[in-house]
Amino acid sequence: MRAFIKSNMPKLERRIALFAAMVMAATCLTAPVFAQSISPTLLTEANKQKIELAVWRYAIDTPLLLETIDWFRDLAQNSQESAAIAELSRLEFMIAQLEMDKDRRVQRFERCITIADQAISLNPNDVRGLFWKAVAMGKMAEDSGIVNAFRMLRPMEKMLLKVVTLDEKYENAGAHRALGRMYHKLPGFPISFGSNQQALAHLRRAHELFPRDIITRAFYAEVLYDEGRKAEARRHADFVLAAPIDEEDALEFAEYVDIALGVVKKTSSSDIKLGNY
Repeated sequence: MRAFIKSNMPKLERRIALFAAMVMAATCLTAPVFAQSISPTLLTEANKQKIELAVWRYAIDTPLLLETIDWFRDLAQNSQESAAIAELSRLEFMIAQLEMDKDRRVQRFERCITIADQAISLNPNDVRGLFWKAVAMGKMAEDSGIVNAFRMLRPMEKMLLKVVTLDEKYENAGAHRALGRMYHKLPGFPISFGSNQQALAHLRRAHELFPRDIITRAFYAEVLYDEGRKAEARRHADFVLAAPIDEEDALEFAEYVDIALGVVKKTSSSDIKLGNY
């Protein structure tokens, strides 16, 4: 999953935030832990910006991500702040996505889940912990056999539905997106609980909340096509293929560009010529 998933702030605003985060990272990453410990929260604006920078650049700057994980793990070592521990789970999810070896990748996602469980044990309603545990389980399900995958699906659904109830906007409506994808890709009754109607409901809501989100538009296009709503599907797919994608996002978004391209090819008899997406 993450993916995890990017914010929709305007490009200029994002560049300003990136510059500020780079400055803070350069001046603060090596700061002693005790200097931060007096804060009532570990998720100060400065610390959040450093985390966001590492998450945004995770695919092209692995050393920064690893350095940020080490820094924040030390900072949160004795913390009872569920949101901070859940942010560490998020960072671990990012590094797990980069692991090419299947066994090591599963181990990293298991570590992500373990950390998320620590956050949830401190606060059962911690949105971050619930979300990153659920999406890590989803990634593990992709690498597991069908029996193990099916065993994880209902708990994932329960956690994602809870995230929707607590904060449906978290991670650009990430829980709606994940539920929509799950309901679309799972077989229906009696084998499993897949449902294109439920998928459409969640993806429609995600689109209402974040209409420019590329991942939502790609997933939505695919379900609409499968439901025979080809004109709508093509409109969303065209949006994905026309969207400018930053270098930092290219690896993560390649999967969603491929989904959109598949919809375009199925709804057009002409050759598709793409720019630099």
